[in-house]
Amino acid sequence: MTARAFLATTFGFLLSLPLFAAAHRKHVDATTPSGAIVLCYHIVESPLDARMEISRDTFRQQMQYLEMTGYNVIPLRHLYEYVTGKRASLPANAVVITLDDGWRSTYTEAYPELKRRGFPFTVFVYPQIIGQTATALTWNQIREMSENGADIEGHSFSHPFLTRRRNENLDDAAYAKWLEKELEDSKRILEKHTGQPVEFMAYPYNDYDHYLAHAVGKAGYIAALTCDFGKVVRGSDPLKMRRFVIDKGMDFAAFRHFMGATPMQLAEMTPKPGDVVEPAAAVISARIPNFKSVDPRSVGMALLGDGSLLPYAYDANTGAITLMVTDAINALKGKYHRAVVWATDTKTGRRVEASWTFKLPEEVMPAPTPTAAPAQIAPAAQPASRPSTSRRAASVVPITSGAAVVAGHVPR
Repeated sequence: MTARAFLATTFGFLLSLPLFAAAHRKHVDATTPSGAIVLCYHIVESPLDARMEISRDTFRQQMQYLEMTGYNVIPLRHLYEYVTGKRASLPANAVVITLDDGWRSTYTEAYPELKRRGFPFTVFVYPQIIGQTATALTWNQIREMSENGADIEGHSFSHPFLTRRRNENLDDAAYAKWLEKELEDSKRILEKHTGQPVEFMAYPYNDYDHYLAHAVGKAGYIAALTCDFGKVVRGSDPLKMRRFVIDKGMDFAAFRHFMGATPMQLAEMTPKPGDVVEPAAAVISARIPNFKSVDPRSVGMALLGDGSLLPYAYDANTGAITLMVTDAINALKGKYHRAVVWATDTKTGRRVEASWTFKLPEEVMPAPTPTAAPAQIAPAAQPASRPSTSRRAASVVPITSGAAVVAGHVPR
């Protein structure tokens, strides 16, 4: 099969992958406080991709949200150890970040963002694609990421459908031999290039069943990941661990919802949702009306958009929370901002969250001053042009998810 035909087949099925995952969403409660959410990314910043791509701004926004609002990004191995009882507990709001296939954007777009934040992450790679196209990773890039903490794991050798029902053209003996090669060659080649053990696998196309899971374990993998929607909790089957597929059809409000954030009421927000405020305003505040229902130790506040963690204060006696912008003029100048408040519900142990947005005044610039006609060619009856005193507003790019909030939901 040519590289072009292979990529066309791959992308054709990937277009249907979110729909498959969506079929499982109603059966899984993502807000369960225990366990962890595993995120599954494919391609960052490839606008021509029909479905599996997200923009670099979206990826950065999601990573900033995880970093600043109380989530804890953990290695995949820690989750495996928790699932199998080898680790007693996980931090609150635990998240695992994975990227599938081996696209070049894993190195050029995702890796810098993850490395800058110190986030552990896993890349599921199928060796056949490496170095074969301009959009694929190279072995040097894989080694560099591995040497800097990335976890490089298996995704089969050539990314085919792996189950027996998808390979009816092979008899039992031929299928067993072919499957062994797909599973074991991938493992062997990746270990050779990284010098690290390969013990985890992601099923290509989310195509798996009980028999394939058994074969994966027999080939030396201790865990495997699906694209079925849901959390991974204590006692989950390590060879059928769930993930949340992130694609360009998911806006920021949906991302927050699927991360397990349930609505929390806020009152007395300052600035008010959608307000235009002056850069000199240095206080962002709100009040949690039902503050007695949340754990005061879990309450937090962050301002997304600036990119830095800012100090905040919470009054457990009134539910008032205030964030201090110590250098407001420089920190807020020329940006849209989203304030996020979160906490843990004392009865359910679930994360509750609300957010609202505000913006700075539209930057105004003087209109260009018309140049007066030279005196020697201007007709006597036409006076020289006068400089214009009008001012025009510079264009402003709106944020992704709107500008208002009601109980933690930002309308699309």
